[in-house]
Amino acid sequence: ISYRQLEGWDIKLIKKIKSNLLLKIFIVTFLLTSVCCFITYTVISWLLPKTYSTTLDTNLDNSVTLFLEELEKISPLESGKLFDEFLLNNVNTLLQLYDENNNEIELPSQGTTKFPTYVAVGVATENADPAVYRATHSYLFSFADTDKVYTLSVAGSAHEVTLLKDTLGTIFLTLFFVIFLIAVTASVIYSRYVTKPVLQLSSVSQKMSELNFDWKCDENRTDELGVLAHSLNEMSKKLSISLEDLRNANEKLQADIEHERELEQAQLEFFSAVSHELKTPLTIIKGQTEGMILNVGDYQNRNKYLSRSLEIINTMQNMVQEILTVSHIKSSNMRVQKECIDFSAMLSHEYVSFEDMIVNKRISWNENISPNLKVAGDKSLIQKVINNLVSNAISYSPEESSITITAFQRNENVVFELENTGVHIPENEIPKLFDAFYRIEHSRNRKTGGSGLGLYIVKAILEQHQATYSINNTSNGVLFSIHF
Repeated sequence: ISYRQLEGWDIKLIKKIKSNLLLKIFIVTFLLTSVCCFITYTVISWLLPKTYSTTLDTNLDNSVTLFLEELEKISPLESGKLFDEFLLNNVNTLLQLYDENNNEIELPSQGTTKFPTYVAVGVATENADPAVYRATHSYLFSFADTDKVYTLSVAGSAHEVTLLKDTLGTIFLTLFFVIFLIAVTASVIYSRYVTKPVLQLSSVSQKMSELNFDWKCDENRTDELGVLAHSLNEMSKKLSISLEDLRNANEKLQADIEHERELEQAQLEFFSAVSHELKTPLTIIKGQTEGMILNVGDYQNRNKYLSRSLEIINTMQNMVQEILTVSHIKSSNMRVQKECIDFSAMLSHEYVSFEDMIVNKRISWNENISPNLKVAGDKSLIQKVINNLVSNAISYSPEESSITITAFQRNENVVFELENTGVHIPENEIPKLFDAFYRIEHSRNRKTGGSGLGLYIVKAILEQHQATYSINNTSNGVLFSIHF
């Protein structure tokens, strides 16, 4: 493994630690726990021996105080028993006795017959190493039968303290692994406990940034994180509702824009068709008028061509009237003045209105109209719908065919049906019949059809009345149906 590889791994590790909150908290917690444990161990290792030594000295001082109280009650020769008992009860304790001249005296014992007996030169302590004993304390006292003041030096053994220090040093390795295990366990538990709600909130915030509100934070906590989770849930609900409202408003706006485009396109197509429909008759009238003015050829017969011009002018007048009707119906300011119409009576007068046309083409007229049918709508507009349909049926029906008008009540609707026999409409042409200026006969010959606005007007009026309509081929002819 090269140095560059190791350096690359170090960089990756550092980046991973910086980008991972769980790992950061784990490392910080582990270090803090380890440092705290080692500081605690260091303090205990330093303070415990001192405290233990102080405790031993205090206990020894209490024992010596009681011992001296007993010595002051007896003579030096009688004190041997007390010295023996004290040394027996306080093993590893160094006692040294000095007279007023600071000469060391041998400790009395039960077999002592002479007092004082001075210690030989060179025999000052039981152990030449002063580190074996703790600090030495001196006490002044006098025996009962003398006024001489003696000094008693007492030093406790340091063996227990040394043993304690050695024990602490021995358990260091074991304690190190225990500290390491505790630090790892505590770090894992603490880092997961702390970062779990934070990571959840982080995940939630990422989903929110992607406008995904299909989530819910856990609100079981009662601390600040629980309050934050509750706030995020509430904000999610409100944002989701607002976003849905905005989406609906946008869809509605798009639909309105599309509808406006369709209306604009329809208007352009309508005006284009109007221009085309008016251009041809105006050209004919202009040509005939110029011919009559210049007395060119057949145009010298002015009565003949004036009659033809009048017919064209009448046709144009009817077309303009139909265009005005369409414009009025399509106007945004138009309001349908609805009233209760006696629909049965309206249909019964249709034959009278078109009797001449029916008789001239020897058409068989049939009516099957239920009495007292009532329709809510604008009477003049509904009348125009029926007139246009009957007029179309008569115009496009061959001679000696039949026309049948049927009207009846079905549940809450009034149904009107008009069937003319002897003709059929190509299926691919039916959807186009309600377009403005559309005619199945594409030559635009006025002798074979009208302006192409009749069914367009019917469509506009029926849509204003929210009525449904349809046109279909039957076995005998063509059937037009309306449901009011």
